[in-house]
Amino acid sequence: MRNETRRGFTLIELLVVIAIIAVLIALLLPAVQAAREAARRSQCVNNLKQIGLAMHNYHSVHDTFPLGESKNLAAPNTYDGWDGWGPLGLMLGQMEQQQMYNAINFNFVPDGYTYGPTNTTVSYSIIASFLCPSDPKTPKGTGANATRNNYAGSLGVTDGNDSTSGRETTGVFAFYKPHGIRDITDGTSNTVAFAEQIAGDTPAGTKLTTLYRGNNIMNIGGQVSTTADRNNGFNNVAHILSDLATCSAQFTKSSKKLQGMRALSWARGQAGATLFNHFQVPNDPQFRGNGCRFGCRDDCGMDASFSIPAASWHAGGVNALFADGSVKFVKSTISRMTWWKLGTRDGGEVVGATEF
Repeated sequence: MRNETRRGFTLIELLVVIAIIAVLIALLLPAVQAAREAARRSQCVNNLKQIGLAMHNYHSVHDTFPLGESKNLAAPNTYDGWDGWGPLGLMLGQMEQQQMYNAINFNFVPDGYTYGPTNTTVSYSIIASFLCPSDPKTPKGTGANATRNNYAGSLGVTDGNDSTSGRETTGVFAFYKPHGIRDITDGTSNTVAFAEQIAGDTPAGTKLTTLYRGNNIMNIGGQVSTTADRNNGFNNVAHILSDLATCSAQFTKSSKKLQGMRALSWARGQAGATLFNHFQVPNDPQFRGNGCRFGCRDDCGMDASFSIPAASWHAGGVNALFADGSVKFVKSTISRMTWWKLGTRDGGEVVGATEF
């Protein structure tokens, strides 16, 4: 009778195998994460391309791009300069959302006030094309909590202040005023139309105690720029930079006036909701914060903000849609003045192809 000896793993061999598996997992996880982010970033780019196609289809029909904000009744004989329909809502018919577009009563504002509830069936809907999956604060709720938006139209180097009489800007989009290709004399390939934005911590005007970079700073003092400066930042660059420094310092030192209202709605034609400006560069490494409003109350909205920057969760910059329909990745290291030049539609500045 022959005896057979069966040999199993020793403890040392088992530990070596486990260690090898752990190393392989450690090497594999970053690659998996990178692959997932590449897929998310690709979806964000595709969303911008769809918006660009809608812009030009809209232009073909109306001989102009959509308004930055339309004028709609909030209550009987009352117009509010911060709650009209924005460019994304006005383009729903060109975004393969014709049924939603037909359900809107454009006599009235998207939500809020006396007449707003007329349109909340549409304005409180989630539209996947307006959400970048890279943003961790994209909506998971319903109603007003689900109306976040990751894409904003450019006001150029003009602040976000609006009024019931409308307002001109240096960018592609303005308040109550339309612009077409003929107005973009700097060239559509040299002018940003839309860029990415990230959402704040909360879906409404809750006062926060976190320095999450998606939040904005409200109700601060010390503004030195004049109306003329804020209408066109090139009128006094020093004043604009001084105000940005004030905003950034307040964001860094204080959490009492921070709010997470950025990217609150895809429907409203409002600074911080569907409109941004170029004072801060994308994911600004010098001036912190996702928006800044001087004065007003702590619970005021993003409308009338001084700075409303482009931002994303992509490493190194943001995707931007140019007025010719092309999408380009703009690095956070871009020269501030180059970013400003790309924001103006008719400033006459020269921008080389290698500058961004």
